[in-house]
Amino acid sequence: MITRKTAPIVFIAIVLAALLGWVVAVARPQTADVIVPGGPVGGMASLYRDFGAYQAPVVALAPFDSATGASLMIDVAHHETHEGEMFHAEYTNASVSDAASVDVLLRTSTKDSHTVFDVYAGGQTKIYLYEAPTVTAVGTAVPAYNMNRSASLTSTVAISHTPTITVSTTILVNGRVLPGGTSQQTRVGGGVRQGTEWILKPSTNYLIRATNTSGGSVPINVVIEWYEESTGVQ
Repeated sequence: MITRKTAPIVFIAIVLAALLGWVVAVARPQTADVIVPGGPVGGMASLYRDFGAYQAPVVALAPFDSATGASLMIDVAHHETHEGEMFHAEYTNASVSDAASVDVLLRTSTKDSHTVFDVYAGGQTKIYLYEAPTVTAVGTAVPAYNMNRSASLTSTVAISHTPTITVSTTILVNGRVLPGGTSQQTRVGGGVRQGTEWILKPSTNYLIRATNTSGGSVPINVVIEWYEESTGVQ
């Protein structure tokens, strides 16, 4: 018999039993993860975790492989290309004399420019990246291409080669050596690529300089790829 004195104890026992049952149910290993097609866009899916007595939505996947249910993932640069916000520019000098340089100028807009660059050369070359050089003349414009050829967005970064500049400024990359030369091991030249992007400051000049140190005339090619975001958006 439940008396007035024992009622609180019984109530607490019931509450504890209910909580214990809930903990056991949640802690119990799920029997399966179920991927259910559906959503407002084709290729969308929802992932449900099956706890036996109930299923709980976990995450939305888009897109997914219809045979295996695996989500299909792409990197940021690939995504930016799909969005029509990824750009490409390159400049080649087919014969750069020993000790001479190829200079490519980047003039950013009010946006952050997420940038990687490559340099390829037929002989040993040193590579520099300068921030905020003084520009007397911008040189010859280099066209920038949207890497999504169906997109209409145009770059706000201006690219040019052979500018007139003063480079007494901050050096971000200081004389990185691109192998290549006249020996049997190095005469084929080589290339170097920034594996991680530089986020360039808005409204700032940047200079990529590739200086031939091979001892002879070589071709040098500079390739730049970037996407642009409003300041503070990563």
